[in-house]
Amino acid sequence: MAVSMEDVKKLREMTGAGMLDCKKALEEAGGDIEKAKEILRVKGLAKAEKKAGRETKEGLVHVLLGDDRKRGVIIELNCETDFVARNEEFKKLADEVARALFKAEGVGDKCGPGEEVLELPAEEGKSVDLLIKEAIAKIGENIKLSRYCRFDTEDYLHSYVHGGGRIGVLLEFKAPELNEQVLRLVQDVAMQIAAMRPEFVRVEDVPEEVLERERRILREQALQEGKPEHIVDKIVEGKLKKFYQEKVLLKQPFIKDDKKTVEQVIKESGLPVEIKRFARFELGGL
Repeated sequence: MAVSMEDVKKLREMTGAGMLDCKKALEEAGGDIEKAKEILRVKGLAKAEKKAGRETKEGLVHVLLGDDRKRGVIIELNCETDFVARNEEFKKLADEVARALFKAEGVGDKCGPGEEVLELPAEEGKSVDLLIKEAIAKIGENIKLSRYCRFDTEDYLHSYVHGGGRIGVLLEFKAPELNEQVLRLVQDVAMQIAAMRPEFVRVEDVPEEVLERERRILREQALQEGKPEHIVDKIVEGKLKKFYQEKVLLKQPFIKDDKKTVEQVIKESGLPVEIKRFARFELGGL
């Protein structure tokens, strides 16, 4: 059956599929646009399944924060090329996935791999999984939701994205009120987290098994260097301070003034701000 170019263009605008695919779907559907949409959807999902094994090294870290700063979501959405990562369609998909996580009742305050939340409802009654599969069919690359975090809090949240979406930070903090000075301070802390990759907020947050492992490694290194047995423990404790400076946010040298620690900067600000926790996502699972 011959179909009009007007209908082909209309179907393309509605689905984002290629002109030839739209023409074939309309011919198969006997000119029925709704039926042609279903045909494209089925074929598109089949294409998506074929692409599912392809490697996804590029993508976007996207952060969504509620207006009241009580709920926030950070995701890592991956694709195959940097070209697609910068595509507006891909950015829109990242935002839609984040919004689905933000609105979902069954997620709560949680972090995990993306596969945990693929069945969550998203826009227009679709699941997150279906949104991604439709995008794969439309964009032509494999797309994967690698991981997510959602923070729900009675305190406040702040977000920061660096490098056009290569690094993102979701930060929880406690303060009696929000004002320009507080937001400037937590922005500095979020930038610190993005740049310096801390793993813990404070020394007390470091698990004992992690400290014991570090002590074992440092002790063995000191003995191999020929240090006397009776001073090895002192050497180990001294070197642990360097570990804290690298891994613990509050003990890190501040990026804007490395003569002070982050802890000192917060204290000297005179602001009653307490950093509670953070999630830092860097493209590639870092």
